[in-house]
Amino acid sequence: MSSLLRVRPTKIELIRLRRRLELSKKVHKILRERLTILVNEFLTRIREAIELRRNVSVTFLSVYREAIALYGFFGEKLLEHTVNTTKKPSEVIIGHENIMGIKALSTQFIKGEYVETPVVQDINVFREKSIQLIQQIIELGEIERALYSLGREIIRTKRKVNALEYILIPQLRNTIKYLQMKFEEREREEKARLKRVKALLERRRSGV
Repeated sequence: MSSLLRVRPTKIELIRLRRRLELSKKVHKILRERLTILVNEFLTRIREAIELRRNVSVTFLSVYREAIALYGFFGEKLLEHTVNTTKKPSEVIIGHENIMGIKALSTQFIKGEYVETPVVQDINVFREKSIQLIQQIIELGEIERALYSLGREIIRTKRKVNALEYILIPQLRNTIKYLQMKFEEREREEKARLKRVKALLERRRSGV
């Protein structure tokens, strides 16, 4: 990668480069701040996902044990009973949320309606735990999807920050420095030329 930008060596171009450098520095600062916020949000959601995974594991084990016990007592009639006592099934409404300008998946769980079983209370407990497990799994999926979106945005933002920090800003600085040196050199040459012209004119006036 060239350390200089290809520009015309004019003072107008130098002014433009200086303005561009100031703008690039401001954008770089904004992107770095955004990157910090994104990383913090990512870490927060990672912690939430870890905690929720633990909860899912605990709830799953509890539901599994309840299912084994009830199946041993009722057999296949357990599933039949669960279906027959369902008045309205649960629903999941899928939408979107905005996280730092990132479009992420959002879900809303609507619990169904069921007929309580007064005779066998264990079935009611089993159903409630099963619903809780489903809710936790849906919530975990939402968080993990948000983590994926945040991760992609972090990578994109990091690339922009690096491009500005290690490529564009150094190129602008080097090009500005190069043009300044070139103009200073031209100025010295011009002064030297004027001195020679002045000396020549003075010699002519004195008749030398």
